Amino acid sequence: MAFLNELTRGLKATGQTVAQKTKEIGEAVQVKSQINTEKETITRLYASIGKQMFESGCEEAEKKFFTEFASIRKAMNKITELEATLTDLDGCISCPECGTRIDKISNFCMKCGAAIEHKAKADEAVVEDMTEAETAEETVEVEAEVQMEEAEAAVETEAEI
Repeated sequence: MAFLNELTRGLKATGQTVAQKTKEIGEAVQVKSQINTEKETITRLYASIGKQMFESGCEEAEKKFFTEFASIRKAMNKITELEATLTDLDGCISCPECGTRIDKISNFCMKCGAAIEHKAKADEAVVEDMTEAETAEETVEVEAEVQMEEAEAAVETEAEI
């Protein structure tokens, strides 16, 4: 019987020790969680400050963080390319206001209600603008060629005289 009493006391003591350690570990986990929450808050604030610096267009910031700004622009261009690829694959587009993926034929975003300008309409406007620009550019090129030919003819005429 003494053996069982001793075993019971030993189990009680071990149980109390385990309970105490569990409590300490739980408290430590809570404190670590609070620390991580605060670190995440700081990281978000740093990101917010960085985004504001990037979007401000400040010349001084542009010079100081040239490499980082260039990397951000490169990543933004890559995102645009990947979104275009995704649009081709799944038939959805991203809302220009909130970024939500919506059906390609939607006229409005289901999340924020923004009106969606369809790519075909935008492409037509771009093509029209490009055609006008190309026509103007061709006119300038033709005029430059005519002037060059006239200048060459004048030089040849002077050489013959």
